[in-house]
Amino acid sequence: MKYRLGTRKSELALKQSESIQKLLEKKGCFTELVLIESEGDTQISKPLYEIESEGPGLFTKRLEKALLENKIDLAVHSLKDLPTLQPAELKVAAIPKRESAHDCLILLDSQFDASQFMGLREKAVVGTSSLRRQAQLKAVRPDLEVVSLRGNVPTRLNAVRSGKVDAIVLAEAGLNRLGISLEGLRKQILPLERFVPAPGQGALAIEVRQDCPKDLLEAIQLLNDPATELSTQIERKILRELEGGCTLPLGVFCQKEGKTLNLKSFLGEEQGREQGVPVWVDFHRFDIQGAVEHTLVSQTVEYFRSRNHARK
Repeated sequence: MKYRLGTRKSELALKQSESIQKLLEKKGCFTELVLIESEGDTQISKPLYEIESEGPGLFTKRLEKALLENKIDLAVHSLKDLPTLQPAELKVAAIPKRESAHDCLILLDSQFDASQFMGLREKAVVGTSSLRRQAQLKAVRPDLEVVSLRGNVPTRLNAVRSGKVDAIVLAEAGLNRLGISLEGLRKQILPLERFVPAPGQGALAIEVRQDCPKDLLEAIQLLNDPATELSTQIERKILRELEGGCTLPLGVFCQKEGKTLNLKSFLGEEQGREQGVPVWVDFHRFDIQGAVEHTLVSQTVEYFRSRNHARK
């Protein structure tokens, strides 16, 4: 029997789903891909944070709807796209080992300026529709002109090659999974200390119904990576407590080293918009170490709430 694996239609989503499909095959569980177009793949004229303000799950809710209607048996998501609150009838069955959580900067090799931080000339134009990335870029290089840029990875790379923008910021995990050519381009991996990734960045989530067939559930659970599960659960708990999604310029990254959990977090403070462009008034970092998950979450949330950044 072949189970139905739901996936978005984008090249990156297909690569991610195919990788899970192959891993399941090795466990003796066979699937067929069911392609579903997400709202996020069709609504590309507006920045993500503007669309998501109308409701979460831009890249996931049509897949969840297909699960609820029994049109598919499992769905593969980028974990950072999955809302922290799920329908009661659904659950995340596994979070495989995380790929790189880093962001990376892509620019023309010929335009690299070794005298400048990040290799970008003064007042360079950088494209990204992520509020978090926009805030982090402005925090380290206030001179940059940061513009909204949507589209799949090849489209955004073409924006650099054509000179529409000087550079773009992408998740390194996506580039690695695509295996796409960067000929003529330079990739700069951005340090986690300054560019804290989105909660769950680099990880995938496999979602199923609560009444998932036992053999399918057991096969999926074999793909779960406990260390990734723990780290991303902490990241997503902070996101949930702060009631954020694409509309909150929040970065959270947790990594376990021995018995110690190291957590980095970032939140940008926005004071309105000028012609649709965010006006940043402050940027806050909070790093903490410890062994107790609840303490890390509560202290991080308390820090940001005390500065009136959270929505609670």
